Amino acid sequence: MTTSIRVHVLAGLALGLAALIAGGCGGPSRAQVRGIVTLDGKRVPDGSIEFFPINGVGQSAGTAIKDGVYQLEASVGEMKVVINASEVVGQQKAYDTPDSPLIDIVRSAIPARYNTHSTLKATLVVGANDVNFELESDKKK
Repeated sequence: MTTSIRVHVLAGLALGLAALIAGGCGGPSRAQVRGIVTLDGKRVPDGSIEFFPINGVGQSAGTAIKDGVYQLEASVGEMKVVINASEVVGQQKAYDTPDSPLIDIVRSAIPARYNTHSTLKATLVVGANDVNFELESDKKK
């Protein structure tokens, strides 16, 4: 093989490799997820939602909930879902001094069965996924 042909072959291989790297190998499939989160029929004003792969394949994903709405990109597959939100139940002094500022006392507004002991699941597929969560409080009926 002559030198000029060898240079052209190597240049072609380099361009092909560069195109493969720049274009990627397709990467893992992704799900576009959006939805509404309600508690006792009312939209959760502020909070967070997280998706964790149940089979360990894929990545965890999370985002904020604003006015009951969330939107994120996640791995596809079966996911455990964790939803958190807090509410102010009072105020207290930050320090035991007369001029101490007041700070909020907060508690979880979402029952543990939706977060620390979550039983929520969602199966995400490639492309658009509308996944709504209608949560119920622990109020005695």
